Amino acid sequence: MIPLLVKPPAGKPARILGIGPAILRVVQDLRSAGWPIVLHDPEGGGSLSGLSGIRIALDAPAAAAVRQSSLVLIGRDAPPEWADSVRQALEGSGVPVFDEEHPRGSSLGFPAWFPGESLSLAAWGGDESDPWKERLWADFLRGAEDLFLGFRRLSEDLRELAFDSMEDEDFRRDVVSQISRPEILALLLQDRYDDARNRVLKIVGTTTRRL
Repeated sequence: MIPLLVKPPAGKPARILGIGPAILRVVQDLRSAGWPIVLHDPEGGGSLSGLSGIRIALDAPAAAAVRQSSLVLIGRDAPPEWADSVRQALEGSGVPVFDEEHPRGSSLGFPAWFPGESLSLAAWGGDESDPWKERLWADFLRGAEDLFLGFRRLSEDLRELAFDSMEDEDFRRDVVSQISRPEILALLLQDRYDDARNRVLKIVGTTTRRL
């Protein structure tokens, strides 16, 4: 899966058990992306204690907390009884998990983060040592960011041209549902902003007459 992060998940932290060398890199990437982190470590987090964005817990997470996590990383040096209880809590939850001790049972590989100015890309499930995949993900981010910026510019133009005097939220939602159609997004991806703008203005005019 390839989630696009416009902002970090509110109220759903990443839960990490154990801090082996492989986990450390991911923790740093999560912090760079502004992702909330809870590190469960009976030793107090070691060098990670006191860093902003990381909450240290000295006990194992409760099953309900595990199932409400945005993702779970289980390191090789996690206390075995903690790891077993978390694996059990994750069964059927759908929460993405990387288990360093049992990678075949994981639903994701370590994420690669590509920060952008307006949004960031988290690419899961790939081999982090594969440079071809990393270049592919970075290229995808650039394309996605261009699309995001184009759509934002388009919405600002529409606000000035058509929305400033409107208070009907149903109308706004109706127009947005139409201008987010694939043909408009395709024009933005092709860097044909004027064509996309003209097409959207026609849609807005049609919507106005219909309503």
